[in-house]
Amino acid sequence: MKKHFLTYFLLLAFILSACTTQTSAPTSSAPNRTPVPTWTLPFGPTRTPLPPGVEPPSAETSGTPTPTARPGIDPTLGITTPDPFATPSTPIPEPMPQLFLDKDIINILLLGRDTAKDSKSYRTDVMIVVSVNKAANSVTLLTIPRDLFVYIPGWTMNRLNTAAAHGDAIGYPGGGVALLEQTILYNLGIPIHGWARIDFAGFKQVIDVLGGVEVPVSCTMQDWRLKDPYDPNVDVQNADNWQLYNVEPGVQKMDGDLALWYARSRKRSSDYDRSRRQHQVLRAMFEKGLQLNMLTKAPELYHQYVQIVDTDMGIGDVLQFVPLAASLSGTRIKNRFIGRAQVWSWTTPQGASVLLPDQAAISALLNEAFQPPATHVLERTGPSVEIWNGTPHQDWPALAADNLAWAGLTPGLGQADRADYPTTTLYDYSASPKTSIRAELQHIFHVSDANVVAAPDPNAAHPYRVVLGADYDACVRPTQSVHATPTPGPGQEAAPAVNEADVIHAARVGEPPPNIDGDLSEWAALVYGAKQPSFGPQNWQGASDLSASWNIAWDDLYLYIAARVKDDVFAQTATAENLFRGDSLELWVSIDPGSRTDKLSEREFQLGISPGDLNSGASNPEAYLWLPQQFKGITLDGMKVASRKIEGGYDIEMAVPWTAFHLVPFPVQGFGFTLGVNDDDTPGSADQETQVTNVKDTQLTDPRSWGVLVLDPPAGP
Repeated sequence: MKKHFLTYFLLLAFILSACTTQTSAPTSSAPNRTPVPTWTLPFGPTRTPLPPGVEPPSAETSGTPTPTARPGIDPTLGITTPDPFATPSTPIPEPMPQLFLDKDIINILLLGRDTAKDSKSYRTDVMIVVSVNKAANSVTLLTIPRDLFVYIPGWTMNRLNTAAAHGDAIGYPGGGVALLEQTILYNLGIPIHGWARIDFAGFKQVIDVLGGVEVPVSCTMQDWRLKDPYDPNVDVQNADNWQLYNVEPGVQKMDGDLALWYARSRKRSSDYDRSRRQHQVLRAMFEKGLQLNMLTKAPELYHQYVQIVDTDMGIGDVLQFVPLAASLSGTRIKNRFIGRAQVWSWTTPQGASVLLPDQAAISALLNEAFQPPATHVLERTGPSVEIWNGTPHQDWPALAADNLAWAGLTPGLGQADRADYPTTTLYDYSASPKTSIRAELQHIFHVSDANVVAAPDPNAAHPYRVVLGADYDACVRPTQSVHATPTPGPGQEAAPAVNEADVIHAARVGEPPPNIDGDLSEWAALVYGAKQPSFGPQNWQGASDLSASWNIAWDDLYLYIAARVKDDVFAQTATAENLFRGDSLELWVSIDPGSRTDKLSEREFQLGISPGDLNSGASNPEAYLWLPQQFKGITLDGMKVASRKIEGGYDIEMAVPWTAFHLVPFPVQGFGFTLGVNDDDTPGSADQETQVTNVKDTQLTDPRSWGVLVLDPPAGP
């Protein structure tokens, strides 16, 4: 499978960057931008890619000199004095030492914004540095998280994705992207030599004009999507217009709307997972561009692409990479992410959940990322890992090859002797344990030691062979790590943090999961409490009147909660939308804690759980979703609730499906979270009198006042 990533980058530059000026010769001015440009490819998909080793013809056009690249000059830091009227939430750090890179290394910043390009209000929610090392013939793709909490030179501490919009707002010299470049240089030490930016509408249009793309989907993706995303008049606030949409594993054909949904969705996953999906879609665009032979068509496409893309790159800047494209090996590509091992999750005093950079960990990552890949023992003639498809599933070899390419390994396709292998098996023919990648392949293919066949053979055509069996699972989850709390440096104060009492840790449960029957004996302890009055404090007579002890756990399907509620008078006859008026529980969950404000949004959920009327003998427990408004009252498929009346109160146990919150959980994931207990001490009245919560001074209407829930990783051996 051909994976010429530098070619991919070139195609991205042609497809997305296009060029706003030509640097070596005067040209006519770019066409006026139009709100919805309409354009088509000047050639069809019948063109074939150039054969390997054949250099593309010159992009020179008749009567026009060949454009040349600008001289490569590393940028330097400008004025960095903070705004004297701003009060930063953390001490402003010293600048990160600049990466002094070889003159043949060029860093291009690819940006995606969340509003139309003519809007003055926007956030830069996609930031990918493409580092091209022309001398080493290698490329690094580095994703920078949008919520990284950094110093924006001349301003204050804030999320990285606010830098460009702030620069535009204050008229920063060179525009908002220039301030973003300075912010990246100050905080990460990465010099940026050029940039390209596109909005969502432009992204969809590029995909559609390519005729769609084929994306190798390794993990099932499920999230909420409009039932008719092509209806421009659809009411997005109407819950009936939404549905849970699945993209199953396989090589999936996507048009512009579906590709954008796939690349943007994160309500049921994470920013880290979304980063990989964004890379997948970009790579699919590059592949399609190769099929359409777009490398030789940059001058023809210039006037069309410039309508939808902002960039400071000239056509000469892009064409300098063309000679390298055909000869680049897939093993000379690095995909890197500033991820959980390089940041700390933190909540600002204003209640915003952000990521604090660990400068030492980031420095180590960047030093490795911007070095060319070392010559690996597996880089030799022919593929390194041979894939046999021992199943009738035609897409599986493509998914396996894609996963290997992500790991920097060269895949090759062999011919299996049959298609009914029940188990995926790894054959290790390598002769040297010192250079073995057996453990890495076992992780990629989910192969246990029992299904590894060690047969050292220095004459083997491939050092490894993987036979895909019926049990093959293409979904490879990244290795999770828990980042320790940062220690302040000399002369620094510790950064403000969330009150530790308000941080709830959900344990990862194994097999079997809790039995939801209202019997709490299988819970080792109820370690958390809820006794902070948040409503009707004048009616609260103390812990015996109303309080709760509880615990929480999770697995891939459910969030489990067990609570023992002290309630001196049980009264619950209210149901559905009104169940809060009687004795009941509430869960407040913010699935995007980094975006919390003092107002509720579509990212905040309010879920009520009623034990039912325990006085009647037939309790009929139930759950009801109030928020977000667009999903109010929907049926929660898979929700489990059980309750039992006990002396002085009741026990309640529940399994809340993650689908209720439209996300897929992962270890060390964090949420805004509060558990509340409602009380009605007047039987027959259905009138809420009191509410207590686990967080002091919390308010439903201000998500910043909520506590924090962290999903703990599995316990070690």
